[in-house]
Amino acid sequence: MGIPEYVLSEEEQKVLDHILDLALEVAQAESGSLILRDRKGELYLAAGRGIRREYLGMRVGNEEGSISALVFERREPIVIDASSPYPDRRQVRKHASVSLPVFDSARNVIGVLNLNALLPSFPREELPRLSALAESIGLLLAENLLRRQHERRILALSEIVSLFARRVPCASSENEAFAKLSDAVRVLTGASQVAIFRFSPRRSWRVFTLGWPKELTWRALSPLQERVAFLFEERVPRFLEFQSRSLLALPFAVQKARHYVLFAFCDDTLDILDFLLLSVVSALAESCLENLRLLEETKKLTREAERSRLARELHDGLAQILASEQIYLHFLSQEVGKDRQLARELLEKVRNLNTIAIEESRFILSELKGRPVSPLELGRKVEEVIESFLPPGIAVEKSLALPSGLLAFRVYRTVVAVLQEALSNVAKHARAKKVRVVLEALQGAKLRLLVEDDGVGFARGEVGEGHFGLMNLRLRLRTVRGRLRISSSPGKGTKVEALIPLEEVEQG
Repeated sequence: MGIPEYVLSEEEQKVLDHILDLALEVAQAESGSLILRDRKGELYLAAGRGIRREYLGMRVGNEEGSISALVFERREPIVIDASSPYPDRRQVRKHASVSLPVFDSARNVIGVLNLNALLPSFPREELPRLSALAESIGLLLAENLLRRQHERRILALSEIVSLFARRVPCASSENEAFAKLSDAVRVLTGASQVAIFRFSPRRSWRVFTLGWPKELTWRALSPLQERVAFLFEERVPRFLEFQSRSLLALPFAVQKARHYVLFAFCDDTLDILDFLLLSVVSALAESCLENLRLLEETKKLTREAERSRLARELHDGLAQILASEQIYLHFLSQEVGKDRQLARELLEKVRNLNTIAIEESRFILSELKGRPVSPLELGRKVEEVIESFLPPGIAVEKSLALPSGLLAFRVYRTVVAVLQEALSNVAKHARAKKVRVVLEALQGAKLRLLVEDDGVGFARGEVGEGHFGLMNLRLRLRTVRGRLRISSSPGKGTKVEALIPLEEVEQG
């Protein structure tokens, strides 16, 4: 069954039924029907009197030589009775029938009004009155199309205007804006396949689809590259020919930096008002996307201002206190006698830890500012942490194979945090004689950190979720999309392994 072109309202259906009743009365007919064309060009039974309701919507044969096909071809009424020159499929004709063309405002035949009379011969003097009734049906259908077109345009505008009907005049994401734009175009044009591409002279890609064939990537559409590029100079919607189909192309841009093009396969004919509304829709979409861009920039500036404020607070607070404490520790070391070796060793450890605390505050300041770190800095820090967090008497085996480029500070900070927590646990609980530390760059842009000891180990379940240090490490790794794996058993030591994805470093 084809998709009907006309969807009548309740009032329109009443008017149509009344016209059919008048036609039956004039023609002295026992039944009548209205045949229309659907979007595929096939005929279907749109309305009728004296016929079963389940037949409505069914296809009607329009093969060559059929009465309906002849009416569409000849554009004039056809009468079939005993004196008719047209062949009748029935063996014996008892009743006459007449088929009249239904015209639209452009005098195109859009349907056929069929009437089956009770008389053996049709009264041809009634043809003018019946043709007038067929004209009335054409006017009714034209009004129906006009009404539906207005409704479609209003609905299309409401889809895109809804993006601005908020306190914050913007969508929550680009994807929402793309969805609203696609819905508006779909409603306005009747298209069922829509896609939005981020356009670039070098490489374009899809950012949104709605019923779009997966195989229609930009590579498949590449023959349209030059014509689409030209559209951004005109900034108007155009129909392009692609694979013998009409492809609507709607260009829109954000601050002349990001160019997008919406494609939609359309079978309906659009008029100048439709194109005007498409231009309005694309302009509203541009405004919404620009608002999104400005909102994101505002959020970024707000985040940077807050990070700067926290950095100032940290510098003026904790960092200053730790620096003063370091000075007093220096004075205290002057007072401890040389013969008190153990006290001096412990004091040196405290000084080292204080130095690390100062470094920690600097780390946080660097993280807030987003400063990238070189592999050399990471290697030195790893050496320093190993030296400071492991007590004397534990043999250390190190293997460092670091990436060549700069590291995002967040990655650097994660490596240091995992290493400090793992070595701290070794010093507190492991009673180990040997520790192996491996830090290496893996394929797939990842860092692998391994801390393995030969200590007493522990059974599964002995260290649960209540262990704050491990919970903190898992949370920290989760924020960088990393993984932490801890394996141990009594008497067989412990292995802590972390996989940390490398992030792109912002330059500037």
